[in-house]
Amino acid sequence: MANVDQPGGGDVDLPDGTWSVAELNEEITTILEASNDRLPTYVVGEVSDVSHYDFGTFFDLRDLDGEALISCLAWSYAIDGFDHDLEAGTSAVVQASVEYHAEKGNMQLMVSDYWPLGESARVQELEALRAALDEEGLLDADRKREVPAYPRTVGVVTSLSGSAREDVCSAIHDRAPGVDVKLCGATVQGENAVSSVIGAVEHLDRDPTVDVLIVTRGGGADADLWCFNAEPLVRRLGDCRTPVVAAIGHEDDRTLADDVADERCMTPTDAGVNAVPDMAVVRRGIGDLERRIDDAYRGFVDGRLEELDRRVATAHESLQQTVATQRAERRGQLQRASALEARIHGAYASLVADRLDGLEQRLDGALRDLEHAAETEAVTARAARGRVADLEARIDGAYETRVERELASLETRIESAYREREADARVAAGTAEARRLRVVVAVLLAVLVIGGVVVAALLLGLV
Repeated sequence: MANVDQPGGGDVDLPDGTWSVAELNEEITTILEASNDRLPTYVVGEVSDVSHYDFGTFFDLRDLDGEALISCLAWSYAIDGFDHDLEAGTSAVVQASVEYHAEKGNMQLMVSDYWPLGESARVQELEALRAALDEEGLLDADRKREVPAYPRTVGVVTSLSGSAREDVCSAIHDRAPGVDVKLCGATVQGENAVSSVIGAVEHLDRDPTVDVLIVTRGGGADADLWCFNAEPLVRRLGDCRTPVVAAIGHEDDRTLADDVADERCMTPTDAGVNAVPDMAVVRRGIGDLERRIDDAYRGFVDGRLEELDRRVATAHESLQQTVATQRAERRGQLQRASALEARIHGAYASLVADRLDGLEQRLDGALRDLEHAAETEAVTARAARGRVADLEARIDGAYETRVERELASLETRIESAYREREADARVAAGTAEARRLRVVVAVLLAVLVIGGVVVAALLLGLV
C-alpha cells in the first residue's frame, strides 16, 4: 500500500500499484513514442466539426463505417499548402502524426496534408433528404409561422442533465418571470435520441396550453448532432401544431431540424430570448407609451382647443365682417332704392305731365275739331235748310203751277169734251162723263199723293 498526503492533513492508504495521473500520462507518452513506427502515416475518414482559427484549424475525423472519432489539428502554415479547402462532410485522407499531450491527457492527429475523396455517404443521404423536403415545401419560408409575441406557456424539449436546460429556462424567466415553462426531458444524442425527442415533441404538441415549443441542445460534434437530421424527427417537427423554435448546437452548426422549424436560434439562450418578450422592456415601453399617449392627448386636446379658439375667433371676425358688409350692402340698397324711388317719382311725374299735356292737347284739338265740325254742321244745316226752303218753295210753286196747268188743261178738255158730247147724248154722256171724271179725279189725287211723297223724300234726303 502507498501513502498519499491529503490537502487537509493525514495519510490515506492506497492499493498497491496505484498510479498518479501524471505517471499514467508519462507512461502513455513513453509507450506511444516507443511504438511510433507502428502508427500509420495516412488515415481515411469523414471530416466533421471544422473550427477555423488564425493559428490553425481543429476538426474531427470520423470513421466512414462507424461512430469512432479522433481529433485533428492542422496548423495554418500546413493548411496554406493544401490543394483543397477543408470542408465538413467530406471523405478525405490525411497525412498526420499521433501527438499526445501528457499535461491534459489529450491525443490528436497533427495533420500535415489533406486529400478529399468526395462527399461521404452520410452527407449524400443528408443532401438527398434535404432536396426531398425542399421539393415538398417543408423548407419554404412561406410556411413558417410567427412565434407568439406574448406566450403564456413555453414547452422545452432538451436533456435534463445538460446546460441547455438551465440556459433556456434562465433566459425565459429572466425576461418574463410570469411565463410558465413545461419541460419534457429527452435524450439528445445516441441511438435512442430520435425516438426520445419525437416522443417529447408529441407530448408537448398535444398540450393545448403550450403556445410555443423549443427544441434545443448544446454544442457538440457533428456525430452528436446528427440525430437532428433524422427524417422521422424532421417530419414530426414540420407537422407540429405548435410553432417550433429550434436551437441545435452552436452558431456554426446547422441541422435539418433548424431548417424545418418556424424559427432558428444560435444557442439555447437565444431560443429563450426569442421565445418570450423582455417584460421589463415591455413595461418600460408601456410606460413610455402611456406617457406618449398622455402627452399626445394633452397636445391633441390643447391643439384642438386652440384650433377651436382660433376658429371661433375667426368665425366671430368673419361674422362681424359679414354683418358689417351686410349693413353696408343694406345701406347701399336703401340708397339705391331711394334714388330709384326718386327717379321713378320723377319719371312718373314727367310721364304723367307729358301724358296730361298730350291728353290736353288732344282734348283741345278734339274740341276745336268738334267746334269746327259744329260750325260746319251749322253752316251746312243752315244751307240745307235754305235749300230745303228754296226747294219747298220751288216744289210748291211747281206743284201749284202744274196743278193749275193740269187743272186748266183738264178743265179745258172737260169743257171741250162736255161740249162735244153734250149734244149727242146728254143723259148717256153725262153718266159716262161722270165716271170718267171720277176716274180722273182719282188719278189726280194719286198723282198729288205720289208727288207729295217724292217731295218729302227729297226734303229728307237734303236734310
